[in-house]
Amino acid sequence: MELEAGNVIGAEFELSAGNENEIAQANEKTVAVYLLTGFLGSGKTTLLRRLIAATQERGLEPAVLMNEVGDVNLDGMAVDAEVPMAELLGGCICCTIKSDVALELVQLIKRYHPDVVFIESTGVAQPLEILDAVSEASLYARAELSGVATVVDARHLLDRLRIGTGKTFKLMRDQIRVSSFILLNKADLVGPAELAELNEWLREWNPAASIQQTVRCEAKWSALWNKLQQNSAAQAAKHHAGPSVSSTGQAVSKSADEEAHVHHHHDHDHVHVMTRYLPGAVNSERFEQFLRDLPSGVYRAKGIVTFTDTASRFLFQYAYRESDFMRITPQKTVHDVAVFIGEDFSEAELESKLNVLFADAV
Repeated sequence: MELEAGNVIGAEFELSAGNENEIAQANEKTVAVYLLTGFLGSGKTTLLRRLIAATQERGLEPAVLMNEVGDVNLDGMAVDAEVPMAELLGGCICCTIKSDVALELVQLIKRYHPDVVFIESTGVAQPLEILDAVSEASLYARAELSGVATVVDARHLLDRLRIGTGKTFKLMRDQIRVSSFILLNKADLVGPAELAELNEWLREWNPAASIQQTVRCEAKWSALWNKLQQNSAAQAAKHHAGPSVSSTGQAVSKSADEEAHVHHHHDHDHVHVMTRYLPGAVNSERFEQFLRDLPSGVYRAKGIVTFTDTASRFLFQYAYRESDFMRITPQKTVHDVAVFIGEDFSEAELESKLNVLFADAV
């Protein structure tokens, strides 16, 4: 089937010559991105401060993308002025300013070259839309959404459970369902029986996430540090050994690749994002068939792809079992990449299909 430019499903901005000057490839290392979510007053800013301090103690460089619905970034005032920070004010990251997220992320990476970016979303943001907005940056820079941390106010959630309905309850539940790490915060404000009840609900809504009961967001983050250390080791190995391509497209040595296998998040994660930087060009019809055959658990995909049977590159979008392509002519370097957002799909199986698809391109 001949591919033509068309309306892009869910595209937030186009790769035109004008935009390309702003969203050019930032640098060659893959930067880990962690999203911090949770309803208003749950303790996200406290968690952010703890993560920044712990990151710096490990000799890594953090950066922050802060979202506030209002026009003044009050939470940002709690962050050390030495930490690079971008602000998205006057709207919610999942709706009115969604299109700015990728641009701000890429600019942060390009200017400061951090090892990790923490995004604190406003407490009223819809989580699935945030995942989509954040993953957009993977199209223009080596930025990988590595995890979602949700802070839950134990007393507030208990009160909402007693009511059982309402928009706030639904939003809190949705924020929990997309999480990789759940902090049941302010655990000292409820009793043991109530904590046990809350943990049962959290596990029912999200069977795969790590759950910790915390006071003032004091938690253990071994999985997060393993991921960041893995990235740092991979970057160092890149300069001393021949590169191989991992499941995220990051160049790693064999030893680092083995380490990635040990610490890579499990295939049964509930809702997650898989990023793969593509090794070369592919036949357009085979690629279209690949998208048609995506498992039902993948409900959104996007990326940049080069075809062997066409002269231009394409921005592709996949949603609701439909795919669309738009011709692009980047003015600066952008990598071919595919980003998959979904629920309960096997990354190992999808990775295997990608390897077969691009076997002739490596």
